[in-house]
Amino acid sequence: MSNPVLSEKQWGDIADREGGLADANAMTVNGTIMKTGLLLVIMLAVMWWLFDTFWNNGEPDMAKVQPFMFGGMIAGLVLALITMFAKRLAMFTGILYAAAQGLFVGGFTMYMESIYPGLPLLAAAFTTGTLLGMLFLYRAGVIKATSGFMKGVMGAVAGLMLGIGILFVLNLFGIGYGITGMLYGNGPIGIGFSILCITLAALSLVVDFKVIEDGASNRAPKWMEWLGAFGLMVTLVWLYIEILRLLAKLRASDD
Repeated sequence: MSNPVLSEKQWGDIADREGGLADANAMTVNGTIMKTGLLLVIMLAVMWWLFDTFWNNGEPDMAKVQPFMFGGMIAGLVLALITMFAKRLAMFTGILYAAAQGLFVGGFTMYMESIYPGLPLLAAAFTTGTLLGMLFLYRAGVIKATSGFMKGVMGAVAGLMLGIGILFVLNLFGIGYGITGMLYGNGPIGIGFSILCITLAALSLVVDFKVIEDGASNRAPKWMEWLGAFGLMVTLVWLYIEILRLLAKLRASDD
């Protein structure tokens, strides 16, 4: 899914109204990093609990895992929507979101691990590498987060999510299954679609970096560190899921 909270315009409006605060009350990049780390730890702890509870004799009990997985997915979507409209609640929604994503990502990871052992670990490594690589390119100025770049990325992501949403609704009425099969299958179109999603997720990291950095530069209020951490978590989860899907498609196409 796309990042629902790191909108450049909305952040700019908040910074204009509440910015220029003293050091103790102002947002910092390091503070945002620490809070992002905390959310990641919460997500990983929930994932560990899921594995410890439902992974038995070398395979998961997916019948018991699925309610947690889909419940976590729905809860994550609801919490993201709440955060879009009630940004000051980001500390509370962020912690709950991390726990919910631990259930969703943990369940999806268990399923993939049972089919393709070792693939989730590879996806996690690629996700970490992409994060560090995009951060390096951003800090080195190779990728410049201009206003046009940010609007282009956010517009492309919004268009992608709108298209997926429309296709989902059509599927509910028994329409468009062929398109869904091509996009999520392991053929050339499905692989190309996954590459598109990964590219947009990686570019979204640059948008996140820029918005967080600008918030710190404008001395935005301290609570916006939680908002930045929430947004970065959304992008990282999306990136990991898409990378894992691509690896699974590539593995399936070789079988």
